[in-house]
Amino acid sequence: MNTPLVFKFGGASVKDAESVRNVATIIARFPDRPMVVVVSAMGKMTNAFESVVAHWEQQNVSEAQQELNNIRAFHQGIIDQLFEPLPQSLLTDLEFWYNHLSEQLSNTSRSYSEQYDNIVHHGELISTRIVQEYVNLNTPAIWQDTRKLVRTDSQFRRATVQWHETAARITKAINDDRVHFVQGFIGSDADGRPTTLGREGSDYTGAVFAYCLGANSLTIWKDVPGMLNGDPKTFTNTTLIHQLPFAEAIELAFYGASIIHPKTIQPLQKKGIPLHIKSFVDPSAEGTVILESEAAVPQVPNFILKRNQALLELRTKDLAFIAEHHLSAVYQLFAELGVVVNLMRNTATKATFCINNDAIIVPRVVQALSDNFELTLVPDVELLTIRHYTEEDVARETEGMTILQEQRTPETVQFVFKS
Repeated sequence: MNTPLVFKFGGASVKDAESVRNVATIIARFPDRPMVVVVSAMGKMTNAFESVVAHWEQQNVSEAQQELNNIRAFHQGIIDQLFEPLPQSLLTDLEFWYNHLSEQLSNTSRSYSEQYDNIVHHGELISTRIVQEYVNLNTPAIWQDTRKLVRTDSQFRRATVQWHETAARITKAINDDRVHFVQGFIGSDADGRPTTLGREGSDYTGAVFAYCLGANSLTIWKDVPGMLNGDPKTFTNTTLIHQLPFAEAIELAFYGASIIHPKTIQPLQKKGIPLHIKSFVDPSAEGTVILESEAAVPQVPNFILKRNQALLELRTKDLAFIAEHHLSAVYQLFAELGVVVNLMRNTATKATFCINNDAIIVPRVVQALSDNFELTLVPDVELLTIRHYTEEDVARETEGMTILQEQRTPETVQFVFKS
């Protein structure tokens, strides 16, 4: 078998019918087979499925069903524009999934995290099935169920890949000269229950397939010309980074660079597989390559803004020192609830955490910790990270901010602030 190409397309690249046509055109530009194409949920459909779970959590079954009806109408609108006549096998598959989803809304025995994984992954199932059906009109394409290929543990919403079994399943499945469509972000545990690899985890799925198949590269297709040193929607005068070392990419992903999922780089680095970030708007443009190298080209500061954060401050009730056993208990709780810590700082009697402001999880954290600590929660804050900063960068980007927390190392400075 030839070394497969591995491509990943995010939600913005398949947000409507015209975008799906563009993906098919890009795939046709690369005749080498086999090809593995990882596709995310269409547009903002992951958000929509998360809304379904939130309604289920609040026992608002009718609202959850209405959201499902909206999701169905959105996908049907794209299908109507792509196909004439409508492919019956596609409609049959989607009908099965929609019926299954409706049935899940009456299940009250699952935890929030298990139900999240049980429902939200359908965005990927539906999107890949639609795109595969369209590409197959002109290019032989097969739909694969990633739940049967990526084996994980049972840690819902942040599952860990079981590499040995996953590699065996993937290498057995990707074995012919076609385009194989697989879902990003998802897998299943030993009992066959759906799991997810973490929000925005489709990039990581691409890395998993590239690693298991020994691919020559992984290409992630974005709506930007490559990796910029800041989100152009947020920062002005951004610069395209042509080349980035693996180690620096891991640092940027850790601090929240939205263009790469934090787990993506490690499996690629282990096998020396370059990661290309290219534009689906201009597929012929050079883009960015992440690989084993000494330094970025060019070397510029990097700016990362994480919105929708919460600042949680813990204080011991008797003014005792914050000791290792306190922090161990807090982090154990964070691990159990799936809390992502983006900044942490502790003093003698206080520990402060900047975490994702999850509307379901944060109230549970507060409730669980309130027995043993005095708590202060500041919701709706933002976190600015500048890597390889200068004081000029700091002065410009923090002008007018109400800074609640600041943390510096020689290479990186972070500010938690109220906008």
